[in-house]
Amino acid sequence: MSNYLPKFIVQYKSEIENSLFENLPLSQQRFAARLNGAMEYAVFPGGKRWRPVLTLLSGILAGAQVKNLFPAACAIEYLHTSSMILDDLPSMDDADMRRGKLALHLAYDESTALLAALALMNHSYALLAQACTKSGNDAAASQLISLAADCIGADGMIGGQVIDLELRGTCLGMETLVSRNLKTTALMRLMMTSGAISAGATEADIQALAKYGEALGSAYQICDDLLDEIGDPGIIGKAVKQDRRHLRPSFVSEYGIVGAQKMAQEIIEDGVAALRSQFGSCLEVHALSEAACMIVDQKADVKRSLQEVAVAS
Repeated sequence: MSNYLPKFIVQYKSEIENSLFENLPLSQQRFAARLNGAMEYAVFPGGKRWRPVLTLLSGILAGAQVKNLFPAACAIEYLHTSSMILDDLPSMDDADMRRGKLALHLAYDESTALLAALALMNHSYALLAQACTKSGNDAAASQLISLAADCIGADGMIGGQVIDLELRGTCLGMETLVSRNLKTTALMRLMMTSGAISAGATEADIQALAKYGEALGSAYQICDDLLDEIGDPGIIGKAVKQDRRHLRPSFVSEYGIVGAQKMAQEIIEDGVAALRSQFGSCLEVHALSEAACMIVDQKADVKRSLQEVAVAS
């Protein structure tokens, strides 16, 4: 690994955390302390903050100034957090742990969790528009907000969650699994293109970044399926065997542990190839390639879990 990616993460870690705190949509209403506390609980402390980091990297790659990208980086992290809150609800995955602590609806209550998720999601639209203004490209705001609505909506994150629920007790194969993955790939696509769009990048640049984002999202979901099957709750910070519990198909049930891991690696290679074809072999492309490999191999220690399975067998 080169030094660029770890130095980049260290360089912007504090600024990312500060921006997430400063942009948190805290209510000024008299009786909103519980809502505000719930949003802080959900956003802090976060995980590795891959999404804000990759939002910054992709925007820089497309020619944006990093100082203008923090609203978009916050928007993506808030959207991700809102999706996790909703995912964990009793009516969805009914999960009790997230990032090693109680899921939000258990730490607070279901109504507060739902409202916190909606507040974070709603504020993300304003932040994406703000990113365009900061880049002096107000005309791009409508394009970016429209894309965000598509990524979040009925054919994006929400549509993917619907399919996830409908898949329970079925065995419908690869095509339906791809549709289920919309809840991950759609947000990754928005993550990779938001900075480029706000900075007025070319369509070719945006499409290359979108292809990488979709590849990263697909590989991430495959790794999530792997961890659900073989992960350690103490390491990954959430319950496992959820796919089995809900009787829903996954990449592991379709292709096996080794087959699913191989598929994730191949998908990432295709996404990185799209970046290199468009942008060459610059530092940002190399860093995005390394980030993808780290996410696939080390997302809550997938590689170690796979090695333990191999030894056991």
